[in-house]
Amino acid sequence: MNLTLKSNIRVFVGIPNLSNDDRYKGYIGSVLNYLQRQVSDFEIMKPYITPPHAGRFHEGSNDRLYAIMGRMNDIIDKFMASDASHVFINDGDIEVPPNGVDTLLRHDVDVASGVYPSHSFYSNHAMSFGRMVKTHQCGNFIPRDWEFMKGKVFGEEEPWSGGSGCMLIKRRVFNKYHPKIPALRFSKDDDCGADKLFWKRCYEVGFSTRVDARIVCGHMPDYRLKDIDEWLK
Repeated sequence: MNLTLKSNIRVFVGIPNLSNDDRYKGYIGSVLNYLQRQVSDFEIMKPYITPPHAGRFHEGSNDRLYAIMGRMNDIIDKFMASDASHVFINDGDIEVPPNGVDTLLRHDVDVASGVYPSHSFYSNHAMSFGRMVKTHQCGNFIPRDWEFMKGKVFGEEEPWSGGSGCMLIKRRVFNKYHPKIPALRFSKDDDCGADKLFWKRCYEVGFSTRVDARIVCGHMPDYRLKDIDEWLK
């Protein structure tokens, strides 16, 4: 990236907050702590935490997943109403290392993401990212193990997909380009998750994407960033 452009770069930070009663409530302090540690030549704005949903949900239920999608789009609406050039989405259980946002910015692509372990990492050693199955209606992906991914950047030669927990996105991704085609937002149906569909639609539109396995985020509660040397060994 041409660093002479740094004065034009402002990063809007959004944290999707689902409920005051779910497990994420206990994580927000650590999430914010790591965001405050970010080291960058560019302006990183004060995080916006979405208002919680009023309802209660069963873990993994579709109504809960639709509510998460709504929180993601709330972040995008607030971002688009600002003068920020990028939005960084930080899930409420993801701890981002201090060089995370700056490293993703320097890819200078439309969508860039760090990686984080799946909730079953101790048993499968797989990150929540992998090569996209382009023909799958949901844009499903083939998860890759850490030994394959570590130290590499993916997405230039073949499409990759995964979560949306530590994702940096340029403003132009959410612009409206055609009067008959809705602007890109997070969406899902009863069969497809919003994160996978978003990666797939970005690929189909032609936006440039990268998954940077040099940026390894913590995934609470089992994979805390402060303990990374233990769970990555």
